[in-house]
Formats: sequence, C-alpha cells, structure tokens
Amino acid sequence: MTDNNTFLGNIEAEEAILGGILLDPTAISIVADMLPVEAFYVQSHQLLYKTVKELYQKEKPTDLMHVSTWLADHNLLEKVGGTTKLSQLLNRTVSAANIDRYALLVLDKYQRRQLVRVGHEIVELGYDTTTELETIFDTSEEKIFNLTTNKQDKFQPKPINECLANVFNKIEQGSSPAYPTGLTDLDSLIGGLIKQDLIVVAGRPSMGKSWLGCYLANHIAKHENKPVVFFSAEMSEEQLTKRFLSMHTGIDSQRLMHNQIYEDEYDSLVEGLGNLAELPIIIDDTPAGELTPTRIRSALRRIQSEKGELGLVVLDYIQKLGDRAAGNRAQAIGKYSGACKDIAKTFNTPFVVLAQINRGVEGQSNKRPSMADIKDSGDIEQDMDLGLLLYRDEYYKSDTNDKGIMEIIVGKNRNGGTGTCKVSFDPTIGKFS
Repeated sequence: MTDNNTFLGNIEAEEAILGGILLDPTAISIVADMLPVEAFYVQSHQLLYKTVKELYQKEKPTDLMHVSTWLADHNLLEKVGGTTKLSQLLNRTVSAANIDRYALLVLDKYQRRQLVRVGHEIVELGYDTTTELETIFDTSEEKIFNLTTNKQDKFQPKPINECLANVFNKIEQGSSPAYPTGLTDLDSLIGGLIKQDLIVVAGRPSMGKSWLGCYLANHIAKHENKPVVFFSAEMSEEQLTKRFLSMHTGIDSQRLMHNQIYEDEYDSLVEGLGNLAELPIIIDDTPAGELTPTRIRSALRRIQSEKGELGLVVLDYIQKLGDRAAGNRAQAIGKYSGACKDIAKTFNTPFVVLAQINRGVEGQSNKRPSMADIKDSGDIEQDMDLGLLLYRDEYYKSDTNDKGIMEIIVGKNRNGGTGTCKVSFDPTIGKFS
C-alpha cells in the first residue's frame, strides 16, 4: 500500500544545510556540486541556496552579511523570509560538520520526488495510444536512466578487506593505472600519466607547454581510444583545432593559423583532416572568466555520460582563471588547483594543468625553472601529484648544441623519482619524439 499524501521533503535538514552555509564559509564547497537547487522542497530555501551558489561561483563569501546584502540588492530578501529568517537559520545551527549527511537526506527526498514525477510521466505515456509502443519503451527507459545516473553514491567508506580485493584483482589482471605518454625516457621517469593524478606542466611563454598538452591529448585519444577533453582558456576553438591539425598534417602551424596552404600540401591536409576527425577529442573554449570548477565538472559529467570513461583532461592554463584583479592571486589560484585535483579523483582520470613560470627566471644565469618559480603558485605545488617543468636552451642561446631539444624536468613526483629527460621537439608542428 502507498500513501499518495506522503510528504517527500525534509525541512529540518534543509534548514541545517542553509544554516551551516551561513555559519561556515567553507561549507558551501562541500555541497555545491552534489546538491542542485531543485533538491530543496521549500521555495524560499531554493531561492536562498541559489543565491549562495551564485556567490560561491563568483568566489564571494557566503556569510550572513554578504548573503543578506545580495538578496536586498536584488529585492529578494523578503521572499526568503527577511533578515529574521536568516538569523533564525544561523542561530539554530551549532556546526556545519554534518552538512554532507544532511545533503544526502535532502537528496534522498528529491530523488524520490523525481521518481514519482517520472512515474507519472511514464503512466501518461502508457495511455498515449497515438505513439508506437517501441518509442514509449525507449522514452521510458531514457527517463529512468537519467535518474539513476544522477545518484551520488560513488564514494563510500570501505573496509580494508574490500580495498585489498580491488587491489588484488587489478594486480592479477595486470591492468595499469597509468597511460604511457609515448616518450620513452619520460615514461621511465614518471611511469606514464596515472589516473586521478593532478599533473602540472609549467614553463615560460613559447617553451612549448601548450604543444605538450596537445601532444598528450592526441596520444591518449589515439592509443587509448577514450574521450579526451581539452579546456582552452588561452586559445580559441579554431586556434586549438589548427594546432592539432598541424600535428597530423606536418603543415607549419603559423601558416595554418593564417589559412595559408601550399598547393602540394592539400593531400596531406585532406588525410590529416580524416585522421583527426576519427579521434575522440572534445574542445571546450569557454572564456577564462566563466570557466569555473563547477562548469568543468558539469561538462565532464555530460561527456562521460554520453561517451564513457574519460581518458584525459587538459586545462590551458590555470593562471587565466578566476578574478585577474584579485588581491591574493596565489590564494585564488590555489582554490582552482585543489578543485582540479578533486576533479581528477572524481572522474578517475589524469588531469593535465598547464601553468606559467614567473618571469624572474629570465634574470637568472641558469634559466631552468624550479617548482618555486611557478607563477601564483600558492597551493599548486602541494596539490599536484606530478610537476613537469619545460626548458629549451635554443630559446636563450642561438649557438647551443641542443637545438630542437626540450628538457622535461620532473620537479615533483608523488609516485616516483625526479630527474630530467630530453625529447626532440619541433615547435612549428608540435612534433615530439
């Protein structure tokens, strides 16, 4: 027996979440990604939660003063119950320590409401005799699938015996947690690109970091046949596509940028276009000011749902993100690096983040960068699992013996040793070997 009047909401949990957010400025980061606005049953709670999410996405505080001011400025304060309601939420909350558990309670009721809604929609479809039954089955299945893929139970505490069973199965199968880069000397140092690792590739302008990002994206897409997502805050979709095209055709990238093709290059162009079109590379050139961790997660969820397990994520480059006029850029960038590490873990994929090196290295006699030279480093060095620093001697010395050579300096390696390897690099077409 079911009671159609059963109340599918949890008002106390909703109030505890909102009170926790107003009390603790870090609380919103715990629930922002797992709890949609619609999960709240009460309309005023939806409005209040939507407000704090907007402030959070704009990297602004979510305390009582900022939230009430924002609501008042937008003539919405009375719609959430006024300052009295906000003060009540705050006063009733002792701590935000259990906010994730309260979020699960609210999410449970929300998913039940969704299930009821979808159930009613499927009933209506069943009565629709004008639509073919096969179409109704397909539509119904899609509706249920969309509900089940939104479940938030991926990460759960596990006893050690369960963890050991998973580890043993992988050892027995001989499956590798890493993707080879195709650069033998580099792979011998780092063991490949390890899933869930945050990999920072840093260098001065024109050192080749964007090219290395393109090379790794192309290599993983080609050899692992898994979707690779390239977030380009630096270059436009067209510019980045032309870089990949240059790699596949051998046509000088500078001429490609200006659509200058020699007559004898058209066969290579056609062949390159065909080969590149087959690769599962997805480009997102959302402007840097709008490219937030929330937006990155949203895009990756959609792509993973449509195309399956991700092979690699690349971001070019991290210092372009956030408020460029922020007083403490190191702290702001640190928030992004921490979010990138979380994303790598959530999606079980290596996340390659490109970064700039401070111009201070230009004044040194030895211009090879160190980890401390990463611009606005903040928490970047702490968050990264692998740090690759790029150096090309020919950029500084025209008479060097290392022409056409890039040094990849492994400055940090959480899963192995450090050192330097040399690879052949042609900056006109992005060729590494």
